[in-house]
Amino acid sequence: MRKQARQGAATKKSMNLEVWRKNQIAVNISGACHFLGFTLVMPFLPLFVRQLGVESTAGIAFWTGLILAISPMIASFAGPLWGRLGDRYGMKLMASRATLANCTLLFLMGLSQNVYQLFALRALMGLLGGFNTVSAALVTQLAPKEKVAKVIGTLQSIQILSAAVGPFVGGVLASLIGIRATFFVTSSVTVVSFLSIILLYSDSDPKAIAASRAGAKGERINLLKHPEYLTTMLVLFFINMADRTFGPITPLFLEQLGTPQTRLAVVSGAVISVAAFGEAFSAWLAGRLASRMSLRRLTMGRLILSVLVLIPMIFLTSTTQFSVLRVMLALLAGGTLTLALTTGSRIIPEEQRGAGFGMLSGTSLLGGAAGPLIAGSLAGFSIRSVFVFNSVVYLLMIGFVYFNVERNRT
Repeated sequence: MRKQARQGAATKKSMNLEVWRKNQIAVNISGACHFLGFTLVMPFLPLFVRQLGVESTAGIAFWTGLILAISPMIASFAGPLWGRLGDRYGMKLMASRATLANCTLLFLMGLSQNVYQLFALRALMGLLGGFNTVSAALVTQLAPKEKVAKVIGTLQSIQILSAAVGPFVGGVLASLIGIRATFFVTSSVTVVSFLSIILLYSDSDPKAIAASRAGAKGERINLLKHPEYLTTMLVLFFINMADRTFGPITPLFLEQLGTPQTRLAVVSGAVISVAAFGEAFSAWLAGRLASRMSLRRLTMGRLILSVLVLIPMIFLTSTTQFSVLRVMLALLAGGTLTLALTTGSRIIPEEQRGAGFGMLSGTSLLGGAAGPLIAGSLAGFSIRSVFVFNSVVYLLMIGFVYFNVERNRT
């Protein structure tokens, strides 16, 4: 009898492992298609705004910034709600809803007749979409605890790589088939994201979810009162905010450093792309190191090194210096985000996985939306003041991690 029980347990463990691997493949494919599809439309958005009737340069800049910011801003608040619903009804349902909404809304954007319709559809995407807010919960569900860091790191690296490739492919498509047609291609790419979840992903056993939730009644953790979880939220917010401050200022700062106008677009694009690839590699590597070293030590080390990279940025004098330091900072930022999510994952109870990761992802999106706004405000005074601001932010994060993340955590 004992032998049969052991064999049964081994078989069940093997089946869970198979399901976990299959889920990881499903979420990675879906995440790659989602981020590739989203970034396909980024390069020509100002041109599309002009096509929709906005003529002045100031007006185009205003509407482009507003249209880009509204979706992550709304998603940052809607994400926790969708996460709670995922805890109750299953994460697969939430992911299916989000990917289906994305592909539908992207198709409708290609039919927009004015800038107000485009803005409204982007706002709806933030409310109804939000695949990013549930992706971490999806990919870690059923995964063994010792594999969580690797799983998160791999997902992040794939998403970042897709986001790096998307703008180039989108620019080529827009020049070949036109802007509206590119929206339709983008929609078809996100259909693959939807099908990947529908056909490959398997949710946790609904009975197990119900039993876990019932057993946790009266013991539900207030995550916002947990020092490590709150620290994780702050790190995700500020790292995303600091990273996104470089988007609006990179071409302007390279121009100040003497980059010729004829080469400015090429150099800016190269710096942004190499930095994105650096973040992807860093996320992948951090996921593997986290299983061998203390998360606290790894996170502290990366934050300290980030400050040592940011401070020289304030005083640099050449395009080469900026390019090298920007890539170095990207190498550190990608890994820090992975480590922060891994830290959060070990705190979040299984029955609160959707809500817990929803709040973390929402915080990341909010930071990403705040970054360009802050950079634009500070750059009016001095572009170098952005680096001073980011240095102070990183120093504050070092203090938060030092005092709030337990030393004995591995």
